[in-house]
Amino acid sequence: MFLFFTGSDWCGWCIRLQKEVFKTPEFVKWATDNVILVELDFPRKNEQTDAVKMQNAQLQQQLQVRGYPTVWFVSATKTAEAKVNLNALGSTGYVAGGPQVWLEGANKIIKK
Repeated sequence: MFLFFTGSDWCGWCIRLQKEVFKTPEFVKWATDNVILVELDFPRKNEQTDAVKMQNAQLQQQLQVRGYPTVWFVSATKTAEAKVNLNALGSTGYVAGGPQVWLEGANKIIKK
C-alpha cells in the first residue's frame, strides 16, 4: 500500500509532488502495477467528516508522520481476529528530479 499524507489545499511541496510525479503517465503506470494508492489528507479549508479526520490522525500517529508530504509504503496482513496490521516498509517525501528519480527511490523501498 502507498499511504500519501498531504495537506492538499495548503502544502506547497505536496502540490508540487502531485504535479511533478503523481499526475504523470509514468507514475500512473507504476502505481497500477505496484501499489494500492491511499491519500490521507489534512486540509485547512476543505471539509472532512469526523470519521475521516479520526482515521487519518490515527494513521499519522501510528506511522509518526511529522511533516508533509510524506509517503509511507506498507504491507497489510490480516490477523486471526480479522484485524489488519500494517507493516512499515519505508517512507519518502518530495524528491527533486521528476517521476523517474522519485520512482527509483520508491522501488528501492518496496523491493526490500
